[in-house]
Amino acid sequence: MKPHSVSYLVRNYEKYLFTILLLAIVSVVGFTIEKAYPQQEDSQLNGPAMNSQKSDESTSFSDTKFTPKMFVKITSHKNADKVPAGELTINGTSSDTAARDCVVEVDWNNEKPSQIVTPTGPGGSSDYSTWTFNYTKEYREIEVGPNELTSKLTCINPGPLTKWFSVTLTGEQPPFPRPLPVP
Repeated sequence: MKPHSVSYLVRNYEKYLFTILLLAIVSVVGFTIEKAYPQQEDSQLNGPAMNSQKSDESTSFSDTKFTPKMFVKITSHKNADKVPAGELTINGTSSDTAARDCVVEVDWNNEKPSQIVTPTGPGGSSDYSTWTFNYTKEYREIEVGPNELTSKLTCINPGPLTKWFSVTLTGEQPPFPRPLPVP
C-alpha cells in the first residue's frame, strides 16, 4: 500500500488532524507572543555584526535621544497598611529632577481636585524626586475603613507623560485616651 493512497489517509486521519491542530496552536501562541512582546524594527545593538545589515540612514543607539523611565511611588506606606483615622503624612519618590518639567499630585479615593505635593528633592522647589503631603481637614482626612491614596506624576518635557501609583490604607479608629483614676 502506498503511503499517499486514500485508504492510508483515511486510516491515519487522526495523526494528520493532530498535526494540523498542533501547528495551528503553535501559530496562535507565536502570534500572541509577538503582539505581547513586539521586537523593535531597528536593533539598538552596535558593532560589526549588527551593522552589517543596516543602511547608512540608520542611527546608532548613542545618537538617539535618551528618555528615562518615569515612575512615582508612595514610600511611607505599603498597600493594606493600617493607620489611625485622621491626619496623615505620606512621603514618596518619583523620576523627576530639577531639570525636568514635572509635577506630582495626590488624591483620596479618586476625589477631585487633586492636590499638589510639596517637593523635597535636592534640586529645590521644582524637584519632585522626593516629596511629602499631609492629609488634613483642609483637603481630606483619613477615614475609618478603606482609603485609596493615589500619586500621579505628570511631565510636560518630555511628554506629556503621566504615571500613577496607588495604595489602599485601612483607617482605624484611634484609641481613646484612658480615663484618669478618680482620687
